[in-house]
Amino acid sequence: MLAEGDTAVYSRTGTTGKIVKIVELSGKTWVELDSTGLLYELNTLEAVAEIPKAKAKKPSRGKGGKQVEESLRDMKDEGTLDSSASVGGAG
Repeated sequence: MLAEGDTAVYSRTGTTGKIVKIVELSGKTWVELDSTGLLYELNTLEAVAEIPKAKAKKPSRGKGGKQVEESLRDMKDEGTLDSSASVGGAG
């Protein structure tokens, strides 16, 4: 049986945390995890010895902040917008 202070995992999402509160609502037992502050139905949690370490994220392939600043600085004004065309809508 799980108790306050135990570490548990919600098997559907892998969310893991320490149990901070156990409450009875509408005839069901709910458990609050510290990691989310959300309530989980007691029978959906499994006890674990410790919180697993997060998987390392792959480095982003996007431009870093400095590269973005340099790209913006290098942009040139291409002139003015040609607004001579008439625009029609569905009628």
